[in-house]
Amino acid sequence: MVRRHPLIAFFVLTYALAWILWLPLVFLQDTIPAAPGFVLVLLGSNVPSVLGIFLTAIVLGGGSLRKLLARLLIWRVDPRWYLVVVLGPAALVGYMVAFNALPGGPTISLNVPLLTAVITLAFFIFPGSALGEEIGWRGYALPRLQARRSALGASLILGVIWAFYHLPLFFTGQAFRSPGLFVPFVISGIALSVILTWVYNGTGGSLLLVVLLHATANLPLTLLLEPLGSRAMLPFLLFVGPMVVAAIVVVIVAGPAHLSRKHRKQEEPAPPEVAMAAPRVV
Repeated sequence: MVRRHPLIAFFVLTYALAWILWLPLVFLQDTIPAAPGFVLVLLGSNVPSVLGIFLTAIVLGGGSLRKLLARLLIWRVDPRWYLVVVLGPAALVGYMVAFNALPGGPTISLNVPLLTAVITLAFFIFPGSALGEEIGWRGYALPRLQARRSALGASLILGVIWAFYHLPLFFTGQAFRSPGLFVPFVISGIALSVILTWVYNGTGGSLLLVVLLHATANLPLTLLLEPLGSRAMLPFLLFVGPMVVAAIVVVIVAGPAHLSRKHRKQEEPAPPEVAMAAPRVV
């Protein structure tokens, strides 16, 4: 089953296992103490990468697993990619803060020390969702989606699946993750998926840069928007809007086929057993 349908198996198992962990938060909400609830969120956030590692070992073996994990060590890339990782989210935050003040939006401020922000960023990388998700989404799933589709098509499909994977978290009773924010969240997930594919393909498959960008994009949401609770709608839309524009610019400049001007899209061909079992076309 896994060998014949490695992508379907990954998506189904990811949803099943993560939602099993998160659905108690939906049904019990405030009756779950903060610490166990946080652990459930954290465990669900690590499901994609754990499955990506496990299924890679099953489908392709230990050699492919080492190749997958080695992508986390690809750090010798054009220094401009590090600027994208740092300055990209910073530009989104600057736009959000500046334009949020014009229509009289809620006051946005960083109410934690710089050291706390750095520690939070490190936590987002590991054991948080950046490393916990990206080995699965971009390391395992994206190359397989790109094998038969353009980089843009693969990014759009993965962006939708990635966004809806978070659906239960928007029904846990938290003000910042209200159901009303889910549609813009899906749009942001699709846009960020395109940008992450651009980084992944443009760096020759560096999961390290993808993990870092995932973490730096999440940081302002937690430190700046989450404290606003139900008042976060306008600032969040101001954060999502330029992200969508950035994704469109990436497609125009890098091209939809590979989302990279210097590298081909990263592909993972079907296992030999599957290829041999495919019907012949006469």
